[in-house]
Amino acid sequence: MCAKESDLSGKGTARPLTPRQRRVLDLVVRGAGNKAIAADLGISEQAAKEHVSTLLRRFGVSGRAGLAEIGTRLQILGVTGADVDMSWLPYLFVAAPVGMQVFRGPEHHIVAVNETARRASDRDIVGLTFREAFPRNAERLLPLLDRVYATGEPHREYEFEGVWLRDGERQLGYGDFVLQPIADAEGAVSGVMLFGADVTERVVARRRADQLSAEQLAIFDLMQEGVVVADTAGRLLKINAAARRLAGVPDDFTELHEERLGQFNVRDATGKPLEYSAVPLVRAMTGETVPWTDLILYNPIRGADVRLRVSAAPMRAADGSIIGGVVVYRPVRGEPS
Repeated sequence: MCAKESDLSGKGTARPLTPRQRRVLDLVVRGAGNKAIAADLGISEQAAKEHVSTLLRRFGVSGRAGLAEIGTRLQILGVTGADVDMSWLPYLFVAAPVGMQVFRGPEHHIVAVNETARRASDRDIVGLTFREAFPRNAERLLPLLDRVYATGEPHREYEFEGVWLRDGERQLGYGDFVLQPIADAEGAVSGVMLFGADVTERVVARRRADQLSAEQLAIFDLMQEGVVVADTAGRLLKINAAARRLAGVPDDFTELHEERLGQFNVRDATGKPLEYSAVPLVRAMTGETVPWTDLILYNPIRGADVRLRVSAAPMRAADGSIIGGVVVYRPVRGEPS
């Protein structure tokens, strides 16, 4: 960052920016030259130049790029005065674990990126337009940027498929991101900020779990033992008919989580309640193989306890990564099936 933090926070100068200075700063953020600033304010071009020079001296920067950066940071905060302690902002922006990019104007020139976003590109993209920086993603993303810039309404995308630098090479990935408009002092949109997170590993893991073939799922339905299959997020991919009958699993039970599992009151063979993390399927989802063991659980359909012999194991992809877990159970001898 090229501005002095004392100047940016206003602590070096107690005077707030005047309305005209705020307007000049907003116009600089938009990329306006002295002639355009003069026309907007109805003043001479020399007067506009002097206003810009005053702001350069005030914030301790040597050029318009630094001044535009300061204005952008003030807009991110939602303030236009200089009487704000902004010493924390560089740390929030630069070190944030999510990627941040700031675009200015209708062509979406990149004026700032943080370190996380910088690692997604193999070159310096500040000063380029979005199309120049990310040509492979421009066709799908530019209409979204245009819409946010035109309407002032934020936009969210989940598991967006695109190409960027991952592990040192350009490759297909998936990201969740938010496009947030940035408004100037008069409420007009002057730019857009992108907050994005790489969720490729999450998407790939889920899709691997979804690759259970129709034949495998059909076989589960023929088994007399109960079979429940879940991905690593706890989403239930398969519950066969025997599993529903033996344990009383309702049709709307689609996700494994502690609160929902509580209705089954799972206990060990002595009747001691099991912690959620000790439930066999949960253990399998974390990579543990659970040998056959007896458990007691409440069957809500029968309205009574049942004793089941249970075993569980993780599901792994071809590369050995865990993509979910499977649990198999059957009645303990002498129990109704």
